[in-house]
Amino acid sequence: MREGADAPATGLALSRAFFEATVDELLSDGYEGLRDHMAAGLVGAGSECLGFDDEASRDHDWGPGYCVWLDPTDWNKAGKALEERYRAIAPRGFAGFPPRDNSSERMGERRVGVFPVDGFYVWLLGTPGLPSTVDEWRRIPERALATATNGEVFLDTSGRFTRVRRRLLAYYPDDLRLKLIAHDCLIAAQAGQYNFGRQARRGESLAALSCLARFSEAATHAAYALSRRYVPFYKWASHGLVALGPVGHGVREALEAALAAWRAGNVGLAEGEIERACHVLVEALQDEGLSQSDDGFLVAQAVEVNSRIRDGELRAEDLMAPATA
Repeated sequence: MREGADAPATGLALSRAFFEATVDELLSDGYEGLRDHMAAGLVGAGSECLGFDDEASRDHDWGPGYCVWLDPTDWNKAGKALEERYRAIAPRGFAGFPPRDNSSERMGERRVGVFPVDGFYVWLLGTPGLPSTVDEWRRIPERALATATNGEVFLDTSGRFTRVRRRLLAYYPDDLRLKLIAHDCLIAAQAGQYNFGRQARRGESLAALSCLARFSEAATHAAYALSRRYVPFYKWASHGLVALGPVGHGVREALEAALAAWRAGNVGLAEGEIERACHVLVEALQDEGLSQSDDGFLVAQAVEVNSRIRDGELRAEDLMAPATA
Protein backbone atom coordinates (compact mmCIF):
# COMPACT_ATOMS: atom_id res chain seq x y z
CA MET A 1 0.00 0.00 0.00
CA ARG A 2 1.29 3.41 -0.89
CA GLU A 3 2.75 5.55 1.87
CA GLY A 4 3.63 9.22 1.96
CA ALA A 5 2.04 12.64 1.99
CA ASP A 6 1.00 12.44 -1.66
CA ALA A 7 -1.01 9.23 -1.21
CA PRO A 8 -4.79 9.76 -1.64
CA ALA A 9 -6.34 10.08 1.81
CA THR A 10 -9.75 8.61 1.00
CA GLY A 11 -11.38 6.29 -1.48
CA LEU A 12 -13.03 9.25 -3.20
CA ALA A 13 -9.69 11.00 -3.67
CA LEU A 14 -8.14 7.77 -4.97
CA SER A 15 -11.06 7.27 -7.35
CA ARG A 16 -10.77 10.79 -8.75
CA ALA A 17 -7.01 10.43 -9.24
CA PHE A 18 -7.51 7.06 -10.95
CA PHE A 19 -10.14 8.53 -13.26
CA GLU A 20 -7.94 11.47 -14.24
CA ALA A 21 -5.02 9.13 -14.92
CA THR A 22 -6.97 6.64 -17.06
CA VAL A 23 -9.82 8.49 -18.77
CA ASP A 24 -7.75 9.24 -21.88
CA GLU A 25 -6.96 5.55 -22.27
CA LEU A 26 -10.58 4.59 -21.64
CA LEU A 27 -11.82 6.94 -24.36
CA SER A 28 -9.04 6.38 -26.89
CA ASP A 29 -9.35 4.88 -30.36
CA GLY A 30 -12.58 6.44 -31.49
CA TYR A 31 -14.38 7.17 -28.22
CA GLU A 32 -12.76 10.54 -27.51
CA GLY A 33 -15.95 12.40 -28.39
CA LEU A 34 -17.82 10.84 -25.47
CA ARG A 35 -15.99 13.19 -23.12
CA ASP A 36 -18.30 15.96 -24.35
CA HIS A 37 -21.48 14.16 -23.28
CA MET A 38 -20.84 11.77 -20.40
CA ALA A 39 -20.59 11.75 -16.63
CA ALA A 40 -18.12 10.11 -14.29
CA GLY A 41 -17.60 9.88 -10.55
CA LEU A 42 -18.09 7.56 -7.61
CA VAL A 43 -21.62 7.21 -6.26
CA GLY A 44 -23.38 4.30 -4.62
CA ALA A 45 -22.74 1.68 -1.95
CA GLY A 46 -19.64 1.64 0.22
CA SER A 47 -18.18 3.76 2.99
CA GLU A 48 -15.84 5.51 0.53
CA CYS A 49 -18.87 7.04 -1.22
CA LEU A 50 -19.82 8.65 2.08
CA GLY A 51 -16.27 9.78 2.81
CA PHE A 52 -16.29 7.60 5.93
CA ASP A 53 -13.73 4.99 4.86
CA ASP A 54 -10.64 4.24 6.95
CA GLU A 55 -8.00 1.52 7.21
CA ALA A 56 -10.60 -1.03 8.31
CA SER A 57 -12.66 -0.29 5.19
CA ARG A 58 -9.93 -1.55 2.88
CA ASP A 59 -10.44 -5.26 3.50
CA HIS A 60 -13.17 -5.55 0.84
CA ASP A 61 -14.67 -3.60 -2.07
CA TRP A 62 -12.12 -0.82 -1.71
CA GLY A 63 -9.50 0.40 -4.13
CA PRO A 64 -9.09 2.44 -7.31
CA GLY A 65 -12.33 2.48 -9.24
CA TYR A 66 -14.96 4.82 -10.65
CA CYS A 67 -18.25 4.94 -12.54
CA VAL A 68 -18.89 6.21 -16.04
CA TRP A 69 -22.50 7.08 -16.86
CA LEU A 70 -23.65 7.26 -20.47
CA ASP A 71 -26.80 8.69 -22.06
CA PRO A 72 -29.04 6.06 -23.71
CA THR A 73 -27.78 6.50 -27.28
CA ASP A 74 -24.14 6.38 -26.23
CA TRP A 75 -24.79 3.39 -23.99
CA ASN A 76 -26.31 1.44 -26.86
CA LYS A 77 -23.40 2.31 -29.15
CA ALA A 78 -20.42 2.09 -26.82
CA GLY A 79 -21.43 0.78 -23.41
CA LYS A 80 -20.27 -2.81 -23.85
CA ALA A 81 -16.96 -1.85 -25.46
CA LEU A 82 -16.15 0.72 -22.77
CA GLU A 83 -17.03 -1.71 -20.01
CA GLU A 84 -14.63 -4.26 -21.48
CA ARG A 85 -11.94 -1.60 -21.70
CA TYR A 86 -12.58 -0.52 -18.11
CA ARG A 87 -12.26 -4.12 -16.95
CA ALA A 88 -8.90 -4.32 -18.67
CA ILE A 89 -7.64 -1.14 -16.96
CA ALA A 90 -8.96 -1.68 -13.41
CA PRO A 91 -7.00 -4.86 -12.46
CA ARG A 92 -3.69 -3.01 -12.70
CA GLY A 93 -4.37 -1.09 -9.51
CA PHE A 94 -3.20 2.48 -9.16
CA ALA A 95 -0.70 4.58 -7.20
CA GLY A 96 0.54 1.54 -5.31
CA PHE A 97 -2.96 0.49 -4.27
CA PRO A 98 -4.18 -2.95 -5.35
CA PRO A 99 -7.38 -3.20 -7.41
CA ARG A 100 -10.72 -3.65 -5.71
CA ASP A 101 -11.50 -7.23 -4.74
CA ASN A 102 -15.07 -6.73 -6.04
CA SER A 103 -16.62 -9.12 -3.52
CA SER A 104 -19.95 -7.33 -3.95
CA GLU A 105 -19.89 -8.04 -7.69
CA ARG A 106 -19.65 -11.74 -6.98
CA MET A 107 -22.97 -11.32 -5.18
CA GLY A 108 -24.56 -9.53 -8.12
CA GLU A 109 -23.84 -5.91 -7.13
CA ARG A 110 -21.56 -3.99 -9.50
CA ARG A 111 -20.27 -0.83 -7.85
CA VAL A 112 -17.85 0.54 -10.47
CA GLY A 113 -17.59 0.44 -14.24
CA VAL A 114 -19.68 1.76 -17.13
CA PHE A 115 -23.44 2.22 -16.74
CA PRO A 116 -26.41 3.81 -18.52
CA VAL A 117 -27.53 6.87 -16.55
CA ASP A 118 -31.16 5.82 -16.27
CA GLY A 119 -30.31 2.19 -15.56
CA PHE A 120 -27.96 3.20 -12.77
CA TYR A 121 -30.69 5.14 -10.98
CA VAL A 122 -33.23 2.37 -11.56
CA TRP A 123 -30.78 -0.10 -10.05
CA LEU A 124 -30.22 2.08 -6.97
CA LEU A 125 -33.80 3.25 -6.41
CA GLY A 126 -35.71 0.23 -7.70
CA THR A 127 -38.07 2.39 -9.72
CA PRO A 128 -38.04 3.86 -13.24
CA GLY A 129 -38.00 7.63 -13.48
CA LEU A 130 -37.96 10.25 -10.76
CA PRO A 131 -40.59 10.03 -8.02
CA SER A 132 -43.17 12.76 -8.40
CA THR A 133 -46.00 11.94 -5.99
CA VAL A 134 -45.81 11.40 -2.25
CA ASP A 135 -46.74 7.74 -2.74
CA GLU A 136 -43.89 7.26 -5.21
CA TRP A 137 -41.42 8.84 -2.79
CA ARG A 138 -42.68 6.66 0.06
CA ARG A 139 -42.08 3.45 -1.85
CA ILE A 140 -38.34 4.10 -2.20
CA PRO A 141 -36.31 2.98 0.85
CA GLU A 142 -34.54 5.97 2.35
CA ARG A 143 -31.20 4.14 2.36
CA ALA A 144 -31.56 3.87 -1.44
CA LEU A 145 -32.03 7.63 -1.75
CA ALA A 146 -28.98 8.16 0.44
CA THR A 147 -26.98 5.77 -1.75
CA ALA A 148 -28.09 7.53 -4.95
CA THR A 149 -27.04 10.98 -3.70
CA ASN A 150 -23.72 10.34 -1.97
CA GLY A 151 -20.21 10.35 -3.39
CA GLU A 152 -18.85 12.82 -5.92
CA VAL A 153 -19.38 13.58 -9.59
CA PHE A 154 -16.03 14.28 -11.25
CA LEU A 155 -17.36 15.24 -14.66
CA ASP A 156 -20.78 15.71 -16.24
CA THR A 157 -20.70 17.22 -19.69
CA SER A 158 -24.07 15.70 -20.59
CA GLY A 159 -25.90 17.03 -17.55
CA ARG A 160 -28.32 14.11 -17.50
CA PHE A 161 -26.83 12.44 -14.44
CA THR A 162 -26.65 15.68 -12.47
CA ARG A 163 -30.25 16.68 -13.27
CA VAL A 164 -31.55 13.52 -11.63
CA ARG A 165 -29.12 13.85 -8.73
CA ARG A 166 -30.07 17.48 -8.10
CA ARG A 167 -33.77 16.63 -7.86
CA LEU A 168 -33.12 13.79 -5.43
CA LEU A 169 -30.85 15.99 -3.32
CA ALA A 170 -33.71 18.48 -2.91
CA TYR A 171 -35.13 15.94 -0.44
CA TYR A 172 -38.67 14.68 0.14
CA PRO A 173 -41.77 16.77 -0.58
CA ASP A 174 -42.54 19.07 2.33
CA ASP A 175 -45.59 17.19 3.62
CA LEU A 176 -43.73 13.89 3.68
CA ARG A 177 -40.78 15.48 5.46
CA LEU A 178 -43.15 16.76 8.15
CA LYS A 179 -44.68 13.30 8.53
CA LEU A 180 -41.21 11.81 8.97
CA ILE A 181 -40.30 14.35 11.65
CA ALA A 182 -43.60 13.90 13.48
CA HIS A 183 -43.21 10.11 13.47
CA ASP A 184 -39.62 10.38 14.73
CA CYS A 185 -40.67 12.68 17.56
CA LEU A 186 -43.43 10.31 18.66
CA ILE A 187 -41.14 7.25 18.63
CA ALA A 188 -38.39 9.15 20.45
CA ALA A 189 -40.83 10.23 23.15
CA GLN A 190 -42.23 6.74 23.63
CA ALA A 191 -38.91 4.88 23.62
CA GLY A 192 -36.61 7.38 25.29
CA GLN A 193 -38.57 9.80 27.42
CA TYR A 194 -41.15 7.31 28.69
CA ASN A 195 -40.04 3.69 28.46
CA PHE A 196 -36.26 3.75 28.89
CA GLY A 197 -36.19 4.84 32.52
CA ARG A 198 -39.09 2.61 33.50
CA GLN A 199 -37.45 -0.49 32.03
CA ALA A 200 -34.01 0.38 33.40
CA ARG A 201 -35.34 0.76 36.94
CA ARG A 202 -37.13 -2.56 36.66
CA GLY A 203 -33.81 -4.20 35.94
CA GLU A 204 -34.95 -5.10 32.43
CA SER A 205 -31.57 -4.36 30.88
CA LEU A 206 -32.30 -5.81 27.45
CA ALA A 207 -35.57 -3.90 27.23
CA ALA A 208 -33.81 -0.72 28.37
CA LEU A 209 -31.14 -1.23 25.73
CA SER A 210 -33.84 -1.69 23.10
CA CYS A 211 -35.53 1.53 24.23
CA LEU A 212 -32.27 3.47 24.13
CA ALA A 213 -31.45 2.12 20.67
CA ARG A 214 -34.92 2.94 19.38
CA PHE A 215 -34.68 6.43 20.84
CA SER A 216 -31.25 6.89 19.28
CA GLU A 217 -32.52 5.86 15.85
CA ALA A 218 -35.56 8.15 16.04
CA ALA A 219 -33.61 11.17 17.31
CA THR A 220 -30.92 10.59 14.70
CA HIS A 221 -33.48 10.32 11.91
CA ALA A 222 -35.20 13.49 13.10
CA ALA A 223 -31.87 15.34 12.94
CA TYR A 224 -31.36 14.17 9.35
CA ALA A 225 -34.89 15.12 8.33
CA LEU A 226 -34.54 18.55 9.91
CA SER A 227 -31.33 18.96 7.89
CA ARG A 228 -33.00 17.67 4.69
CA ARG A 229 -30.56 14.82 4.41
CA TYR A 230 -31.29 11.14 3.80
CA VAL A 231 -30.18 8.72 6.48
CA PRO A 232 -27.40 6.44 5.19
CA PHE A 233 -26.95 2.74 5.89
CA TYR A 234 -27.64 2.23 9.60
CA LYS A 235 -24.05 1.65 10.70
CA TRP A 236 -23.02 5.08 9.37
CA ALA A 237 -26.04 7.09 10.52
CA SER A 238 -24.59 8.24 13.84
CA HIS A 239 -21.22 9.03 12.28
CA GLY A 240 -22.93 11.18 9.68
CA LEU A 241 -24.55 13.37 12.32
CA VAL A 242 -21.37 15.43 12.58
CA ALA A 243 -21.97 16.76 9.06
CA LEU A 244 -25.42 18.12 9.93
CA GLY A 245 -24.33 21.21 11.82
CA PRO A 246 -25.42 22.16 15.34
CA VAL A 247 -28.50 19.91 15.46
CA GLY A 248 -26.47 16.87 14.41
CA HIS A 249 -23.62 17.66 16.79
CA GLY A 250 -25.99 18.27 19.67
CA VAL A 251 -27.95 15.06 19.17
CA ARG A 252 -24.80 12.95 18.77
CA GLU A 253 -23.15 14.36 21.89
CA ALA A 254 -26.26 13.76 23.98
CA LEU A 255 -26.73 10.22 22.66
CA GLU A 256 -23.12 9.29 23.37
CA ALA A 257 -23.41 10.74 26.87
CA ALA A 258 -26.68 8.86 27.51
CA LEU A 259 -25.10 5.57 26.49
CA ALA A 260 -22.03 6.21 28.65
CA ALA A 261 -24.18 7.08 31.66
CA TRP A 262 -26.32 3.96 31.30
CA ARG A 263 -23.23 1.77 30.93
CA ALA A 264 -21.99 3.28 34.18
CA GLY A 265 -25.28 2.40 35.87
CA ASN A 266 -26.47 5.97 36.25
CA VAL A 267 -30.04 5.83 34.93
CA GLY A 268 -30.89 9.35 36.06
CA LEU A 269 -27.98 10.88 34.20
CA ALA A 270 -28.86 8.86 31.09
CA GLU A 271 -32.41 10.22 31.28
CA GLY A 272 -31.00 13.73 31.54
CA GLU A 273 -28.97 13.23 28.38
CA ILE A 274 -32.03 11.89 26.60
CA GLU A 275 -33.82 15.10 27.56
CA ARG A 276 -30.84 17.10 26.26
CA ALA A 277 -31.15 15.41 22.85
CA CYS A 278 -34.89 16.18 22.85
CA HIS A 279 -34.18 19.82 23.71
CA VAL A 280 -31.86 20.08 20.70
CA LEU A 281 -34.68 18.80 18.48
CA VAL A 282 -37.27 21.12 20.01
CA GLU A 283 -35.03 24.13 19.43
CA ALA A 284 -34.49 23.08 15.82
CA LEU A 285 -38.25 22.72 15.30
CA GLN A 286 -38.87 26.16 16.77
CA ASP A 287 -36.07 27.76 14.76
CA GLU A 288 -37.67 26.52 11.54
CA GLY A 289 -41.16 27.56 12.61
CA LEU A 290 -42.44 23.99 12.74
CA SER A 291 -43.50 24.31 16.37
CA GLN A 292 -44.59 27.07 18.72
CA SER A 293 -44.68 24.76 21.71
CA ASP A 294 -42.08 24.85 24.48
CA ASP A 295 -43.16 21.41 25.69
CA GLY A 296 -40.08 19.21 26.01
CA PHE A 297 -42.11 16.01 25.72
CA LEU A 298 -41.79 15.11 22.07
CA VAL A 299 -45.34 13.79 21.78
CA ALA A 300 -46.49 17.40 21.91
CA GLN A 301 -43.97 18.31 19.23
CA ALA A 302 -45.14 15.42 17.04
CA VAL A 303 -48.70 16.74 17.21
CA GLU A 304 -47.53 20.28 16.39
CA VAL A 305 -45.52 19.21 13.37
CA ASN A 306 -48.20 16.84 12.08
CA SER A 307 -50.80 19.63 12.22
CA ARG A 308 -48.80 21.55 9.60
CA ILE A 309 -49.20 18.84 6.94
CA ARG A 310 -51.39 20.23 4.17
CA ASP A 311 -52.55 16.91 2.71
CA GLY A 312 -55.51 15.79 4.82
CA GLU A 313 -55.10 12.06 4.19
CA LEU A 314 -51.41 12.11 5.04
CA ARG A 315 -52.03 14.25 8.11
CA ALA A 316 -54.66 11.75 9.36
CA GLU A 317 -52.38 8.73 9.08
CA ASP A 318 -51.26 6.96 12.26
CA LEU A 319 -48.08 8.63 13.53
CA MET A 320 -46.83 5.34 14.95
CA ALA A 321 -46.65 3.83 11.45
CA PRO A 322 -43.42 4.38 9.47
CA ALA A 323 -43.85 7.20 6.97
CA THR A 324 -41.67 5.61 4.27
CA ALA A 325 -40.45 2.17 3.21
